[in-house]
Amino acid sequence: MAMRMTIGRKIGLGFGLFIFFALLVVLLTNRTLERSREINEEINEVYSPSVDALVRLRNLTVSSHMLIKHWALLESRADAPEKTSLVEITTQELPRVLDQLDTLMGKWQPDEIALMSNVSAQMEEMFRLHDRIKEMLPSLESYNDPFVHMERTGMAEEGGPIDQQHAKVLAELDRLVELQERKRRELGGGMIKSFDSLKFFVLYMGMGLVVIGIVVAFLIIRDIVGPVQRLRNVLLSLGRGVFPRTRVRTTNDEVGDMGKALTTLVAGLRRTTDFSHAVAAGDFTAEYQPLSDEDMLGHALLKMRDELGQRERVLEMKVAERTEEVVRQKEEVERQSRKVVELYKNVTDSIRYAKRLQDSILPPDRRIKELLRDAFVYFRPKDIVSGDFYWIERAGDRVLFAAVDCTGHGVPGAFMSLVGHNGLNQAAKEGSGGRPSEMLKDLNRIAFEALHKDREQHLVRDGMDMALCSYDPVTRILDYAGANSPLYVARQGELLTFAPNKTAIGSFDLNGMTLTDHRIELRQNDMVYVFSDGYADQFGGPKGKKFLYRRFRELLVEISSQPTDRQRMLLHDAFNAWRGAHEQVDDILVMGVRA
Repeated sequence: MAMRMTIGRKIGLGFGLFIFFALLVVLLTNRTLERSREINEEINEVYSPSVDALVRLRNLTVSSHMLIKHWALLESRADAPEKTSLVEITTQELPRVLDQLDTLMGKWQPDEIALMSNVSAQMEEMFRLHDRIKEMLPSLESYNDPFVHMERTGMAEEGGPIDQQHAKVLAELDRLVELQERKRRELGGGMIKSFDSLKFFVLYMGMGLVVIGIVVAFLIIRDIVGPVQRLRNVLLSLGRGVFPRTRVRTTNDEVGDMGKALTTLVAGLRRTTDFSHAVAAGDFTAEYQPLSDEDMLGHALLKMRDELGQRERVLEMKVAERTEEVVRQKEEVERQSRKVVELYKNVTDSIRYAKRLQDSILPPDRRIKELLRDAFVYFRPKDIVSGDFYWIERAGDRVLFAAVDCTGHGVPGAFMSLVGHNGLNQAAKEGSGGRPSEMLKDLNRIAFEALHKDREQHLVRDGMDMALCSYDPVTRILDYAGANSPLYVARQGELLTFAPNKTAIGSFDLNGMTLTDHRIELRQNDMVYVFSDGYADQFGGPKGKKFLYRRFRELLVEISSQPTDRQRMLLHDAFNAWRGAHEQVDDILVMGVRA
């Protein structure tokens, strides 16, 4: 039997084709536009800024190369324009470009990141050579030293180490620029091809949509609009809640079937309305006659009447039971809450008592002022107790002081600080000839023995980073030794850095441990800084990044000329301004001494 082509099927087929082609056009257009937008964003937000920044970096590299050769080969004063220009490039312009590239690298491909890492490594080597030239030739008189003349000529001559390293940096930068330019061109070409394909599909599919629309409109006007208009008046009356008074005239088609169904619906709605009013009034014995045995709505209404009566009785019992259960649960929650509050108070009280014990080992301000004429300590624990601590003691004519960063913070760090403080006191009493390196070795032995008594079963890898100094206030001679903690000296707007040994105190065995003493002849008004890593590791700023040692060094140089009490306030204000709403990540300790 052939399938009857009803009005619904005709309209369904027409609208189906129309919708299919419309969706196809929309999907293709959306896909092309999304892809084009992604390509355009990738070009404008990644590759164009990256290429500009890399070209700027290349130009700064070329300029610094020319200026360092001028520094090495031509005798000039320290304040010569070429030298000041080189200092401005290396301390201001280059860091800004590198910060911009560091932000853009988050959207680079792995091969581009690898090339940039290689560029950074080559640049570090190049600027290490530059720093060597600056160290050899700090003033006009240094050009007269024959040994310096030989070394600087060998480094800066045509084709020498500086030229070779500069060529390597430019080669790697050119490779990276060429790679990003090629990818930018490929993305632009892909976007043009996508638009060409979209133009072709939209043209032909648009023509198909016009034809289908004409056919569908004709069928609707002929077979639906007229009959439906007659049903409209009846539906409008029902929509206002008014039952029609006349019967709907029906025809022998789908619209006629709708008319018959509408007439039956009106009669059923009348009975349903009367029955609903009775049930709403609480009459659960009201009668209702379904249209037939297959009348799902009618049987559902009868079932609803019976279930509502039953549920009314059940709900009354459940309300009483639930009320009693809620009262019991409330009492249990209140009891458990009181236990938690009491436990928290006990733990907090214990930690605060531990803080009083820890504060008792820290030297008071009057003791610091007694041993060091002009000094400050900026100490800011992350938690109630701290893993950082500072130590000061007199040994004959010299003053020993240290900044110590124990593994971790909070309670674990506080326990380690007690081990470190007692070990320093013991090492100072044992002598060690007043040399910081020997004291650190003694402290390492003391801490290692305290932390590794049961070495076979429990091997503790916790330890301490510290900078230990021995200072003679009369001669201004300072001896320093460090374990993973450097020492800075601020002198007339410049910062001298003294590197520590790369080892931690108390975390490893004694065999093979080497520590180096640095003897520094301080000048009047020099500022000596020892510190933990908490200040530089703090997250904050507009982009939520670390403060880093570069900003920390710049801050110390900036405040070094201020009185020591003022320096502590400036460090505090700068830290709070950088941290903003971020959480403090570690204990902070900065100790400054003026010569």
